[in-house]
Amino acid sequence: MSKETHEIDVANDRIITLPGLTEEDKERARSQDMRVYIRHGVHHPDWIGFPNANDDFRQTGIVIQTLDDQTARALLVIDEAEPLNTLAVLKFAYDHMGYVLHIDHATVLRQLSNKKNITEDVLPETLPSMEVA
Repeated sequence: MSKETHEIDVANDRIITLPGLTEEDKERARSQDMRVYIRHGVHHPDWIGFPNANDDFRQTGIVIQTLDDQTARALLVIDEAEPLNTLAVLKFAYDHMGYVLHIDHATVLRQLSNKKNITEDVLPETLPSMEVA
């Protein structure tokens, strides 16, 4: 396993520490499956601009927004080992493909809350909405 980590300043004066990658992680990042995932999943032409367009946040712990056909931004990363490793693998894959994955001042690193979501107990008609007259 690589001991090299990479620290990146992100939103709210936080720092993301991307873990060093194993050779297995690097192989996964260079794989054809990863190229297909990035090119046809994350960067699908119909989904440019949409955050988490391929709806995999529950599996990855990361929300990515595509900015164009070869550029994306990590908007949200859960501060746990698996999402941070996934982000490191994705960053390596993007670099390998010549694509750009921004991890910067617009990226939010946060913990999952253990608190119950109180909006689950609120009736839908009492929640605010955006209605257009």
